[in-house]
Amino acid sequence: MSNEAVSDLMMEHIPNTYVYEIIETTDTLATAIEQITTADVVGVPLLLPLPAGNAGTLALVTITVYFEAEGKPGSSRLVSTDPNTCAIYLMNSLRPFVRRTDAVFLLGHSLHFLLRGANLQGGEIVQTRLWDALLWRIHNTTEGEIPRPDSITIGHSAYPIPDSNIDEFIEAAGVVSLRRNFASEKPVHKTLARQARTAQLDAEDEEWPTLARKLGIPYLSLLPRKPPERVQQLVNTRLAQELRCYPLGRERNTLTVAMLNPHDRVALERLHRETGLDIYPVLTHPQELQTALEQLV
Repeated sequence: MSNEAVSDLMMEHIPNTYVYEIIETTDTLATAIEQITTADVVGVPLLLPLPAGNAGTLALVTITVYFEAEGKPGSSRLVSTDPNTCAIYLMNSLRPFVRRTDAVFLLGHSLHFLLRGANLQGGEIVQTRLWDALLWRIHNTTEGEIPRPDSITIGHSAYPIPDSNIDEFIEAAGVVSLRRNFASEKPVHKTLARQARTAQLDAEDEEWPTLARKLGIPYLSLLPRKPPERVQQLVNTRLAQELRCYPLGRERNTLTVAMLNPHDRVALERLHRETGLDIYPVLTHPQELQTALEQLV
């Protein structure tokens, strides 16, 4: 994709939907970063209005999917399907886990999430969120649905602090923070229900309640579509969507919130600082949390 095409893309009004772009080189990514930061600083409308945060700052989370066994003699893994379909599948699954205002790009088997107005801490929070969702999605795909990756990695960085150079900013996000190797794992042979979900989540999703029991915390399959007003005043919509937490109720000095990762210390400490309350996390399903967050106003 040419720089002119990227420029046209960035300046075009885009509806309030989750979108991403497929690109061919890191130069295109660098050009997009430069245009986004420049536009945010000078106040030019770009993609969608800038979320609350620092104008001109960006965090980048990069996920890379590896297919090391592809094409090797004797490999028992199915490779008849183009591995690119795996990256596209994962991108479609993960895109709703960042804001609509963020710019997201797919480069080969690498997924790049540009978080507008975010710093290094914000990048770490989103990295944790995406990693949890990524592992869940890979473990819960039907056999043969997509080529199973041999391994995945994730990393994050921030611009202009600590990385003041755009190329170094991109490179730093590629430094591995977390890695998962699936080559030595046995594939999970499981068929998940394909029917659409309404308010009630499918009973077949038993892994989340099981995980909650192991963690010793409650599990909520359904979340209220509107939290009490006094609770929502403590955790506003912007903070809830940034930290991927849904406020449920307050009992004296304790605030209960639904999360995907109740052990996310960064998010829990941020909530404690913002509210001045002790935080009691409970586990919920990713789709249920996403639906509830989208309905917050």
